[in-house]
This record gives sequence, C-alpha cells and structure tokens, in this order.
Amino acid sequence: MTTGDDDGDRDGSTTPTAPRPWGLVVWTAIACLGFAVAAPPPEPPAMTQEEIAAIQRGLDRIVESTRSWQVERGDLGLPWARADGHLAIVIDDVGRELHLFEQLLDLRFALSFSVLPGSVYAAGVQLRLVADRRRPREILLHLPMEPQDTAQMHAGDEATEAFLRHDDPPDVLRAKLEAALERVPMAVGTNNHMGSRLTPDCAAMAAIMPVVRERGLFFLDSRTIATSCAQRAADEAGVPNLARQVFLDDDPAPEAIAAQLERAATLARSGPVVAIGHPSPAMVDVLRRRLPELHAAGIGVYPVSTLLGRGAPGGGGAATGSGDPEAAR
Repeated sequence: MTTGDDDGDRDGSTTPTAPRPWGLVVWTAIACLGFAVAAPPPEPPAMTQEEIAAIQRGLDRIVESTRSWQVERGDLGLPWARADGHLAIVIDDVGRELHLFEQLLDLRFALSFSVLPGSVYAAGVQLRLVADRRRPREILLHLPMEPQDTAQMHAGDEATEAFLRHDDPPDVLRAKLEAALERVPMAVGTNNHMGSRLTPDCAAMAAIMPVVRERGLFFLDSRTIATSCAQRAADEAGVPNLARQVFLDDDPAPEAIAAQLERAATLARSGPVVAIGHPSPAMVDVLRRRLPELHAAGIGVYPVSTLLGRGAPGGGGAATGSGDPEAAR
C-alpha cells in the first residue's frame, strides 16, 4: 500500500537544500588577503630623554613612598636568626566588638587573632585581617568547648555559641566543629575557647582531631586546665600542635598584664613562647607601650604558625596562669 507522500516522491519532487555559505568563504578570503598585503604597523616613536627621566622620577617617588610607609606604619619584625627571643601573641574572643579589635590590628606587630564563630562580627573581622596584604594577620578559629562551670555557656554573648560538650556523641562533636569552620573559613589553626571540662576528655579530643587534620589546620591548646588531652590527641591524629605557655590577663589590671608580658619575654629567650590575651583597653595600652620596647630588646613577635614551623615545644611545663580565665569573663 502506498501513501500520497510516496506518490509525490515518484513524481520527481525533491527536498530543497540549504544554500552553501559562499558569502562567508569569500569574505574570509578577502580578509586574509587584506592582512597579507597590508603594510606593517609603524614603529612606536622613540622616547625622549625627558620622558625617560619623568618615568624614572615617578618610579623613585613610588619607591620612596613605599619606604616611608614601611618606616612609619609597616610591621616591626625581626628575622628569626637575629632575634634573642621568639614570641607569638594570640588575641582571643575576636568578633564581639570592633573598637578594641581595630586598635589591636593597628599595632605594628604580627599578632594572631582567634575568632569566635558565633560572634556578631565574625565575618567582618576576617575580611579586615586579610585586607592589607602588606600587614597580613594570622586567623584562628576560637572553638567553644564546655567549661567546668557550665553556667558560663549561657551567660551573655556565650549564649550565641554552639559549645562542644562532653556528652555530645563523636558525630555531633565533628558536626559542630565543621559548622564553626564554615563561620571562620579563613582560619589556619584552631584553639579552644574555655574547655576546662571538655579538653580532659580524651575520647572527645580524639573525635575532633581528624577534622582538624583533614582541613590542614594546626591545633593550639589554650591549656585552660592542666589535665588537657588535646595535644596528645593531636599527636596521635598527626595534627601539628603546640600549647599556650602564658595567659597575659588572668588578672586584667594593666600592671598585671605588663608583668605577664615581661614573663613571656623572659621565657622567650629560652625557647619559643605562645601567650594569649583578650581585647581590653588595658591590653591595648600595655601592648602599645611595651611591644616596641621588647622589639628594641631583641624579642621578635611572630604568627603562631611560624613558631610551629620552627619546632616550638608544647610548653605544658612552662605554662603560667593555667586556670580558666575565659570561664570567668
């Protein structure tokens, strides 16, 4: 049985074909010919001696401006081999306010800043810390962990934090750490906020260290309690780690902070030291006055990771001010 379409085919009708793109071929050929026969571009005019001199003067001004900025505002640092002592200063509880933070950031020394993941300015302070590539500042995650005085977890600003707790199962501990890292994505390391109840729990510490390792971070044990298992768990998980030796503001009085900073500098002459402090007017005032003096005396201030890379010891035996000051703040 045949159809009408079949009859049409037998009648000699054909399907029309698309026109060949001869126009495009012709235009392409003309363009190639034009390039082939076109005259080469003229040589750029030679620069005069006056123009060369003007460019050189501009470059000289840039160099001088850079040198002046470094002298007046750049970081005051010491090469590791030339320093008589090596000190890292970590500012904890960053992200809850901006006024003191900006004053600490303005200091001409490579302080490290540990950001609370639940703090209102967590995102903004991270951007500020990396904004000036001439003066980068190291960022840590200040990971909230359960203290012995559990009421402190619900007081004031602490209520905004998701504390890792000793009765959390391992998967919950890891999930809380992952969530905190999402809030502080620029962190290169982490240290515990409070934690005098959780850090002695070796199983809890062992549960979170693989996450720290997978993220390529280091762990700084704030040593809020002498029985902390954090460093042992970090060692077993292959996580680079070190410990705080000095709390600068167990006693927040200016003279006490100055005394603790002097103690940290003394210890730093025998080996690298990590000191921890918190934003306060007294902290700003002491560091602003004393760090230039310590620099002149040969004490260098370095990011925490620099001490870690130089094989800084754990420092548990040298720890001073080893209570849980954050639980009382």
